[in-house]
Amino acid sequence: MPIGRVRRRSPRSDRYLLDARPVAIIYSLGGVPFVGDEGRVVAEAVLAAIELAVSKGASVDVALAPYLGSADRARVVASFNRWLDHQRSLVKAGERSHNTVREYIRFRSEVKWWGDRSIHDISYATIEDWHREVFIARGLSWKSRKNYLGIFSSFLGWLVRRGELAAVPLFPEIAAEDHVPSVLCPEDQAAVLEAIDDKRRGAFLVAARMGLRPGEVRALEVSDIDRSGEVWWLNVSKAAQGPNIDAEIGPTKTRQTRRLPIPPEVKDWLAAHVDWTGRLTAQPLFTFRGHRLTEGWLRKNWKAAAKRVGLASKLYEGTKHSAATQWLASGLAMERIQKYLGHRDIQSTAKYARVLDQDLLDFIRNR
Repeated sequence: MPIGRVRRRSPRSDRYLLDARPVAIIYSLGGVPFVGDEGRVVAEAVLAAIELAVSKGASVDVALAPYLGSADRARVVASFNRWLDHQRSLVKAGERSHNTVREYIRFRSEVKWWGDRSIHDISYATIEDWHREVFIARGLSWKSRKNYLGIFSSFLGWLVRRGELAAVPLFPEIAAEDHVPSVLCPEDQAAVLEAIDDKRRGAFLVAARMGLRPGEVRALEVSDIDRSGEVWWLNVSKAAQGPNIDAEIGPTKTRQTRRLPIPPEVKDWLAAHVDWTGRLTAQPLFTFRGHRLTEGWLRKNWKAAAKRVGLASKLYEGTKHSAATQWLASGLAMERIQKYLGHRDIQSTAKYARVLDQDLLDFIRNR
């Protein structure tokens, strides 16, 4: 089986390389590039020496090692940075969300563990060592560990598709813990909403009564509301791609558009507070001091309102999580809730069912 081939770097170049992918690409010998006919002959001699070593029982990695300089060796960290550059290009093309790539960039610090190791040093054993020495040692949750290994697997899959890696190795299995979301009963949720100033309440009503994510709430525009019939509808097609006031507006987490009926309580608030001329100017539906809301503003105001009524509740717990649990308790089919919340996988919806043991079900229904 051929180990590689010698070819020009580009069709008109007088420089050559030894293409031994997916293991390596060799551009020089002892720091001297393969240039001209003489360089081509040297490159072919190197290839012959590598093939001879392999024929005598050496692995391809071992046979190549003497000829790999720092520029030739496919290091994990450098390759991961190239993958990040690729992900950034997908963001610009609208094919990847800013939030997703932001998580990838945060993960880059974890990849430093690999040091000068080559991508060809990646195996089940080295991944297991990395998982134990970094993730488990730091006490990361099972979900964080699973997410991090998922990012790394995606990176390796990209290398395979590019022909730089032969295959993605097996990964350690992460045992999922049975996480039950924290929720508010309808009465407590209503009390928190009532404790929010009326002019600011709209964004929280949409989150609590319609199950929107904070980023989706912040991205809503006046033109997203369809008032053409007795029942008003909300079109959810975008989300803020960062927590700050200047966050770009991009696709939703699942890249899906949802058309949701607006509950009467939300409709009444919108009718009383929205300037409908904003439909002509792509005016944000919810603003504070003339600007789109920030994620911090939403979290701060929800937490403060909960404290005023004697509760400790986080934004997600008191709005989206509580809404989904209440819908299940009322008998709404899980498939409908999945579509309403914009979950790609129904398992994401099923976690709310675990809240509903009989005692809590009775509590939520206030019976």
